[in-house]
Amino acid sequence: MRILQKHKDTIEILCKPDEIDFNIGDYLVAWSGDKALLMQVIDVAYADIPGVTEDILRDLSAEEVNGRSLFDPYNVSSLSILMREIRKVTAKIRGVINNSHITTNSTWLPNRFSAKIVKANDKLMKITQNEQNSNLITLGTVDGVSFGITVNALDGRLTIITGKKESGKSHMAKILIEGLVTHGASVMVLDVNGEYTSLGYRIDGGESHLMERMLILEPGENFTTTISEIGLGCMLDILEHVYNTPSTSCREFSRIWKMIERREGKVSFEMLVDTLSHIQMNESVREALMSRMNSIEASGFVNEERNPTDLKSILHNSGEGRLVIVDLLNLIPATRRLIVEYLLTKLSSLLKNNMINPIFLFAEEAHLYLRETYWEDIVTRMRHLGLFPVFITNQPDTIPEAVYRQADNIFLFNFSNENDLERISKAARIDAESVKMLGKTLPPRYCLLIGRMVSDIPVMLKVRSSELKTMGYTRIFFRNDTKRQGETYWRNSEAIH
Repeated sequence: MRILQKHKDTIEILCKPDEIDFNIGDYLVAWSGDKALLMQVIDVAYADIPGVTEDILRDLSAEEVNGRSLFDPYNVSSLSILMREIRKVTAKIRGVINNSHITTNSTWLPNRFSAKIVKANDKLMKITQNEQNSNLITLGTVDGVSFGITVNALDGRLTIITGKKESGKSHMAKILIEGLVTHGASVMVLDVNGEYTSLGYRIDGGESHLMERMLILEPGENFTTTISEIGLGCMLDILEHVYNTPSTSCREFSRIWKMIERREGKVSFEMLVDTLSHIQMNESVREALMSRMNSIEASGFVNEERNPTDLKSILHNSGEGRLVIVDLLNLIPATRRLIVEYLLTKLSSLLKNNMINPIFLFAEEAHLYLRETYWEDIVTRMRHLGLFPVFITNQPDTIPEAVYRQADNIFLFNFSNENDLERISKAARIDAESVKMLGKTLPPRYCLLIGRMVSDIPVMLKVRSSELKTMGYTRIFFRNDTKRQGETYWRNSEAIH
């Protein structure tokens, strides 16, 4: 293999077909002395050699003359054939390796003609794991060798897991959750599809090591609150952003709340409804507020007859790890948004007053229940308080661009849609061309790791299976076996076994 040319951060290499022992996404190193250039392969094509087109046309014409023997005493044709088959490998420069350390801003280049170019081994790839192995979360394998990231790479960071449907996003999220909780972290999951509630069990049916550390909160059952616990500020947000209440009605609601508070010393749901029913006010405003109070009551989440669920004690973590799953599966959209609005407000308050440890928040398809004005709040103010979000989505365009630009880590699974890759490439911590080229070619069960977790050196990883019951099943009608037609069964489409 020989270096052909360099253009900006792109290296083009010429090689023979039998020298290609690597795949798209693999790393090559060009050694020159005790230094090496680390390059990631993004494309392999035929070399564009002058005269090759004419040779191919000449061969096509010669094939029409059957039995014709060409006089070639110097065996020139074999050399010509070899030249035609030369491959051009396009790779992106990721850094310079010197004494087991990597520098990403070096201007050093290897000798163009004498550099030894080989596939990077697992020892070189371990350079991206720059922390102690005791803190590793094993994600899968790179070239058959176990590979993981440190818990510190996710701590205090904004992480995005994205890819098209059935590519393995939720499975990766569950691997991260298991690793974080095992290392003692507090994790909350907003579960819209009911995929995470089975993490307390293994595939074989036995209890997993997470069982004693996890709690499933079911709104209206073991997860309720009261009006006074919600507070006026959060209630106004719920009325405005969840139920689209006009500003005039919100101001009237605030006036009534404060009036009851001055008169009674506290506010309850019954007091609010009773006052709204009898106080003198505009009838259209009264009807607007009463209909929304009825909707809140029908949700079952606000229950004055029970003590509000104590999130402080639930999220208490003495260092052994804590997993809280909020089951949003069977809720209507308005109730789902109400609960998330309350949760984020309550978590912010607890974190601000140092009443709980920092917490990792896993939000699956967050655009379904997270209002637009909350995105910026989560990735800026709440991160400083100690709320570290992990967004999981198969629709990258639903996440605001400002969020992508602040993302520290991206787990990228396969995308075939050019617009989706374009969206991600604008904010990824690597060049846009790499995101587009590698994102399209990712095989099933493979993930591209981008960002701080791999020291800004993207790694293509084969995701490991899990011993936990990860759910994410797709119920289908037909199956390819000898059982009778029409029998239903469950196929694991998101989880990887």
